[in-house]
Amino acid sequence: MAALLDGWETRTADRALLRSTFVMFKPDAVVGRRVEPALAFLAAHGFEPLGALTVRVDARVCRELWRYQINAAPLAVIRAVDMILESGPPCLFVALRDTRDPDRTGTSAAERLAELKGSSKNRSVDGGSLRGALGCELMCLNFLHAPDDPADLIREVGVLLPRRREQALALLAADVSPVRAAEPVALAGELYAIHPAHPLTRSAPSGTSNRHEPAGDTSRRPADPGSLLARVERLAEDTDGPPLWDRIVIAAELVEGLPSEGRALIGPPPGTRLGHPRTLRPAGPPAAAAVDH
Repeated sequence: MAALLDGWETRTADRALLRSTFVMFKPDAVVGRRVEPALAFLAAHGFEPLGALTVRVDARVCRELWRYQINAAPLAVIRAVDMILESGPPCLFVALRDTRDPDRTGTSAAERLAELKGSSKNRSVDGGSLRGALGCELMCLNFLHAPDDPADLIREVGVLLPRRREQALALLAADVSPVRAAEPVALAGELYAIHPAHPLTRSAPSGTSNRHEPAGDTSRRPADPGSLLARVERLAEDTDGPPLWDRIVIAAELVEGLPSEGRALIGPPPGTRLGHPRTLRPAGPPAAAAVDH
């Protein structure tokens, strides 16, 4: 990625790295039909689509994408995230142009979107965030990912699109065009036609019947990390049980609110939104759990 960018003119690189960013819609955004509402929210906040690509994110890509934070996540959380990423629908990479001039806002497009997207962990303080607007109820089912800053953008494009780096960079550097701006919705429609919708709502309260798992009752999850991981593994492998996305929702509920098992290798840059995990110094044991993917 660095070698590719070395040959670029300064104005072109500035357009791609400071005035552009991307959002990656995950499989839960596809089955949950959140792509169009998210794009409408982004447009209202000054982000216009430059084009879109589909991309497969498997367990290995996941490990590399969140390399510097995933060491702190409990294994049961990582396995639940794997279930989502390997559920069938590809992810949708959408390049975005920040129409609110970074020279005026004082921040890059990536940094502005990172603050706007909201935290999947501290949802109660998100207010008008993108994830809040999309109805994010569970940490693992948070619909989307976006890089934190231009350095993250460079690294993550290389990780996500190793054979299409030049194509992705060209999208980020392109001018806004009506034809390319329509690509995200068109691609989402194609994915919707293949992958049935799912409400992704929390399962029934404790006490209702589910012959496979205690639905929605995290108080009954095993205290032992190994037993919890085994339960999530069973949900992943139980092809004779409930439909896959029902099992994914149960897994997401089981791992909800788990504490981290250590400190991330490198934390994300400081944020400005009140109550965002990036703005708070940890006091005592490490706080909430997983990669803010």
